[in-house]
Amino acid sequence: MAKLEKGILSRKAEKKIGGTYLDDLISAGMFEPFDGTAFTFAIRTIDDRFGSKIPEPHQTELRELIDIVIIEEQYDQSIDEACDYLDLVINIPFINDAGEKDIFDGLACIIKGIFKTIKKSKIA
Repeated sequence: MAKLEKGILSRKAEKKIGGTYLDDLISAGMFEPFDGTAFTFAIRTIDDRFGSKIPEPHQTELRELIDIVIIEEQYDQSIDEACDYLDLVINIPFINDAGEKDIFDGLACIIKGIFKTIKKSKIA
């Protein structure tokens, strides 16, 4: 990642969150031409201030995971990668590595099932 990225959000993710999601969500009247830029600046400032406190390599891992969700919108892949990352970082006492992997794979299946249920209820 580029040295410009201090926190856990890439510049692309900051722009998409501030300039697209928040801009579309909030109508600022006469300030509408500027609010996307203002939201992006606010997101970047908060991320640089607080996201940069997360130690490496977690910061880079989280940035990549957030990009998969925000930029690429690959939700199933992001759930798998998040659970793999949790499996890597978390050590459950008295459970071997294969057992831990099964637990986190099961968690990924549960989360995917919840997302599919939510999508179906929005369509219906």
